[in-house]
Amino acid sequence: MESPQQRRDRRRAEKQQAIRRAAVRIALDQGVEAATVEAISAAADISPRTFFNYFASKEEALTPEPPWRPEEFVGLLTGRPGDEPVFESLKAVARELVVRIRPAMEDLEPFMELRRRHPELAAKARAVDETKVLESLLGAVRSRPGVSGPMHARLLVIATFGATISAVQESVLSGEPAEELLEEALTLLERGL
Repeated sequence: MESPQQRRDRRRAEKQQAIRRAAVRIALDQGVEAATVEAISAAADISPRTFFNYFASKEEALTPEPPWRPEEFVGLLTGRPGDEPVFESLKAVARELVVRIRPAMEDLEPFMELRRRHPELAAKARAVDETKVLESLLGAVRSRPGVSGPMHARLLVIATFGATISAVQESVLSGEPAEELLEEALTLLERGL
């Protein structure tokens, strides 16, 4: 049974997702310029003031909710055996995250289309999301045995994170299972591309 706080959090997330859907629908149908705060608010049946309770800008509303949170990555990584080779741990984390994102993949399609049409939106969102995840993971990876230094840790995290994102994006575009695409990406990494 949900606690009152869990219920509030769930409702907030649902409202936020409804506003995002309205924003993306307007941007795809009428163009990004037409997706003003006022237009998005009207389509989501909220006031512009309420819009700003959920988002700082229209650009933020035009980006998908990150499919995973930095603390999830770190929690999964720190839950791995301490003596496990770090790349094996990162691969296990990537596999778990791909399984977790599966239910949300259909919701990503309109965002992927919007990003294809307007790459400038993708660059802004990706920079913010990736920086949060990267910085959170670097500390956890640096403390693992077998990591030779900061550059080694950074490359391990970026390569694994990139393989995971690539598998999810390719799955949305091709319809192939993300799990299979992730295994292909991880194998390519292990072979040195």
